[in-house]
Amino acid sequence: NQNNLTSLSIQEVSKSVVGIHVIQNKINKKMAYNPWEKFWDNYPGERIIENMGSGLILDRNGYVVTNYHVIENASKIFIKLYNGTSYDVSLDDIYIDKLTDIAVIKINANANLNIPIMGDSNRLIVGEDVIALGNPLGLFNASNKLTATKGIISAKNADFGFNEDYGSVYQDMIQTDASINPGSSGGPLLNLNGEIIGLNTFIITASNSQTGSIGLNFAIPVNRVMEIYNDLKDNGSIDRQFNTGIKVREIDDIIMRYLRLSSTDGVIIIDIEDRSSGEKAGLQIGDIILKVNDKKVNTWQDIKIII
Repeated sequence: NQNNLTSLSIQEVSKSVVGIHVIQNKINKKMAYNPWEKFWDNYPGERIIENMGSGLILDRNGYVVTNYHVIENASKIFIKLYNGTSYDVSLDDIYIDKLTDIAVIKINANANLNIPIMGDSNRLIVGEDVIALGNPLGLFNASNKLTATKGIISAKNADFGFNEDYGSVYQDMIQTDASINPGSSGGPLLNLNGEIIGLNTFIITASNSQTGSIGLNFAIPVNRVMEIYNDLKDNGSIDRQFNTGIKVREIDDIIMRYLRLSSTDGVIIIDIEDRSSGEKAGLQIGDIILKVNDKKVNTWQDIKIII
């Protein structure tokens, strides 16, 4: 019976999901109009708020993955397990990657922690059934029971690019109509076999005044989550330093006419370092780069973001 299997999957994965209670210091941008106010004792642009989120245990030593925006600017963090056990989190035991909106939290748990089964987000099919688990509006704290919502995968590879408000890049996102509400961020999206396929991250609402789900919900693919999680757990940060060895210039109307190009699309290579990766790839001065990883580029910043 599929319903019984689904219920068992939810019960099993629920043991790996945690509720996250965060005390945050947030800047009220509407009030922070005076650049000197932040040095005042009673700075009106800063306020202390409580926030709720969700997380997923991925290691028996107590490593939990969640969204970075759940714990951003946290001054205190508390994590609650399915059995009601709570843990204070040391701010030294938090490892973040703002760019992908992923954070790893270490808890000093002595209990036998339940570890879920990871799925493969590269093998998802639009239309397949999925379940979102989480702590919407802090309900987990009231009952020690997670909320489960069911839906389908509505789309794959949704690309929102760089979000300036959050400082994160959201690309290749999983879209689902399984309801995700405030407090569910950082919780798992799973298939009917109980395999984790994504990390619930954000919703799109009809307006700024409406905060509930309208069926446009998005999750980070689990394959990317695991890549970032493993780097953060092992190294404490993500090393994104790279050097292509090439220097490029944007193509303006003058260059377009001089080189008899059909448009100003792309960038032109003006220098290449000896023995660099760019030289080894066979690039030459004067080459025009139109796309990187099948995405159009018109500036060096475009290339940097894609890499």
